[in-house]
Amino acid sequence: MVSGRVIESKNSELLDEQTHRGEGTLAQVSLPAQTASPVSSSTSPSKPSARRLPFDSMRAVMFLSVYAGHVTTSHISNYWGSGFVNSASSFGFYAYLVLSGFLITRILVGSDTGKTWSDVRDFWLRRTLRIFPIYYLTLAVLLTFGWLPEPLPFVTYVSNVYLFLINQMQGPACHLWSLAVEEQFYLLFPIVFLFTPKRYRLNLVLALLALSFVVHTICATMFPGHKWKLLLPSSGQCLLFGAIAGYFDMKLKQRDETKLFVFALLLNLALIAVQSVDKTLPHTLIFVDSAALALFFYSLWRTRNEFICKSLSNKLLVHLGQVSYAMYLFHLPILYLLFDFPLPEKIVIGFVSTALLASASWFLFESPINNLRNKLIPSRV
Repeated sequence: MVSGRVIESKNSELLDEQTHRGEGTLAQVSLPAQTASPVSSSTSPSKPSARRLPFDSMRAVMFLSVYAGHVTTSHISNYWGSGFVNSASSFGFYAYLVLSGFLITRILVGSDTGKTWSDVRDFWLRRTLRIFPIYYLTLAVLLTFGWLPEPLPFVTYVSNVYLFLINQMQGPACHLWSLAVEEQFYLLFPIVFLFTPKRYRLNLVLALLALSFVVHTICATMFPGHKWKLLLPSSGQCLLFGAIAGYFDMKLKQRDETKLFVFALLLNLALIAVQSVDKTLPHTLIFVDSAALALFFYSLWRTRNEFICKSLSNKLLVHLGQVSYAMYLFHLPILYLLFDFPLPEKIVIGFVSTALLASASWFLFESPINNLRNKLIPSRV
């Protein structure tokens, strides 16, 4: 029985790295409308849209990369993925966090009315209605299966701290630590950001990023064998790089950034390739990865190129991106159910099952709650 399987801590390092590096989706953020939107529901780059379809497609790509890393780790199938798969999976996780930081900062800047507590309250309520219902439903299912022996850290969104203290990653709920990191960021960052005078907000984010770098470096030096990367002060730098990109997008004059997008795409692919063959690179390279991803999302948001927008508006990818939050929640428990299946069957059955269950969750559960949320607390962005 899966719940009784003991997974050695030393075999958890790859999952730790892969999960640490994908609103996995983490908490998926609805994309706000913008007057100069590159993509509408008709995929025309000249019309406004309530969602950026290329960003939904990118969520799908990010999930696929994280899924590929997880399905080939020894936790799930007694098989170690290739260097490229592992590197791409790490980037998939980093991208989730960077994208979240980018989007929520745009929301905070764009919805700032000057009534700080009111703005913070509305932000928290919208995030709560989007994130909590399906998350706690997932926890209830895990409890029913006996896969959540210590439920309190997961219920209170401190599972990352709990897993850090026991220094191991195991079980079908261990990937939820990344959602704890995001939720802690969502709780703290809006207060600090909105209560800071507007002229100092960029300096604030840069100071927090510098602090994250210091903490990251100290932990890597003092606790090389400990899972310190699970803690917000260390992994939060991904969110902060995204926050910087989101801040600049709201403050700088709108212009087409197609050339910058091509450069950022090639840069990220090069970083994935380098890290897939060289395992001796410094731990601080995560800051380079995060900066490159922030540049990628900034330029993707601003590109007006019709080919890029249409290429990233594939209906299947857009749908998978729309349900990627539930897919992230569901995929690891499903893979644990399929632990003894051969790898090819595990990959296909696990993915199809995850996608179908997440789609059902979206149409029957999440979408109605989202519609209610939008009626109760309309977005100002």
